[in-house]
Amino acid sequence: MTEATPTSRALALIARGLTLSRLALLPPFLWLMYVVATSPSLPHRVAIAGCYGFIASSDALDGRLARRARAATQRWARLDAAADILFNLSALAMASILGWMGPWVPAGVALLGGRFLWRIVGDTGHSPPRVREDRAGKAAGVLYYALVGWVVIELSTGGVLGRRVLGLGADAVFVYTLLVLWVGRESSSSGGRRITKST
Repeated sequence: MTEATPTSRALALIARGLTLSRLALLPPFLWLMYVVATSPSLPHRVAIAGCYGFIASSDALDGRLARRARAATQRWARLDAAADILFNLSALAMASILGWMGPWVPAGVALLGGRFLWRIVGDTGHSPPRVREDRAGKAAGVLYYALVGWVVIELSTGGVLGRRVLGLGADAVFVYTLLVLWVGRESSSSGGRRITKST
């Protein structure tokens, strides 16, 4: 195994910093959701859009940087997955509290995300470090991020399509979540396709 170069160490540090930043930005993001929904102002609308953009970008970049630095580990992969699930769950729960969607939507995130985390806890000893993940579940994670982004667009613009259309979109994502849970009820115990997840 080759010794880590200064560049690879820097990339690994950036990757892990991006993962941790999603956890650090969650409280201010939830606060911005509430403020923009109850007493909107242009600075707050710009702030929530920028905050979401950074969080979504960090999720797309941290894993790639870690793999480029050859610093991917199971521990950081699990933390990355947990950060994603916590962000989507908390943001959609706040959207539900604000009346933008039903409480069953964040409940679906909790069920599917909890099942995924429970499954990967037992994944040890694989080389290179990998997290088992199925395509349908990964697509659900993308849909959750997109749904949060939709909420942010509605909040930051004052409502483009309105709550009713957003609620229907959220229900569609929930139905997809149920399908993923149903189809994956057997593969969750027998194991799924192993792909590299993140940091």
